[in-house]
Amino acid sequence: MSESVENGADDKVVIEQRLLKIDEIFVYRIPPMRSADGHRADDWNLAKPLSTCSLIVCRRDNDLCINIMGERPKPGAPVGAVETFLFAQSNVQVDFSNPSHKIDHWVNPVVDSSRYFAVRIKDSQTGREAFIGVGFRERTDATNFRMSIEDYINSLKREEKAAALHKEFEQSMSLRCQSSGESGDAKLEKLPLPKSSLSLKEGEKLRINIKGTRANPANKNSPKIKKGIIGMAGLKKPPPPPDAILASHDSDHQGPTTTNNTNLSDVDWGDFEG
Repeated sequence: MSESVENGADDKVVIEQRLLKIDEIFVYRIPPMRSADGHRADDWNLAKPLSTCSLIVCRRDNDLCINIMGERPKPGAPVGAVETFLFAQSNVQVDFSNPSHKIDHWVNPVVDSSRYFAVRIKDSQTGREAFIGVGFRERTDATNFRMSIEDYINSLKREEKAAALHKEFEQSMSLRCQSSGESGDAKLEKLPLPKSSLSLKEGEKLRINIKGTRANPANKNSPKIKKGIIGMAGLKKPPPPPDAILASHDSDHQGPTTTNNTNLSDVDWGDFEG
């Protein structure tokens, strides 16, 4: 969620974007850091937190605001009604050119747990700074808190890189305009935008996956075989069974044999003595 806030003095529009909201966190009063390794949650008396609050992380212009919101009884309201108020605030102003303005200056994870952080807060009236402990009941809430800070850092890096590229482009355009002697607007209309390199680097490969097969034009003129008779065109008629062959053979020789027997009976052989 993002919203714009107008500053009446400078007529500047400040964009505020909410990155994270967690309903329950624990706030601790922490002792000074014992060693250079970092803060330890075991030294915070975790069983007795200073207060139970909610957390809102939002980006306001180029700053990251970590607002710790508390609850108190609402004056003039029925019993049980509460209102939220700003318990503590950490205004993070990261500057990559200044080593002392890194994210570790404001938020430090402890060395013995992943659910507790040491957050630097600042009193808006006195300007005093101090560290307080912030703990999360669920590990996923602590991970979301860490990721919201990383998103803020990455967005600053992208914006800084985009601003550098835009400045470099404007400088190159101004140099070309001065060399040609034309006005800036006329020259910008003629000059093309800088092209990005699309060539492959050393060792990179380009793979193209083409699905399907190419149609063979020779297959268009080939005769189509009807369904159901595939593989039967080149086969000969099977031979008849053996019984049919014998019956056919007997039928071929039965007629002449009977005729011959009849003719032989009509022949007079005479008397025969053995």
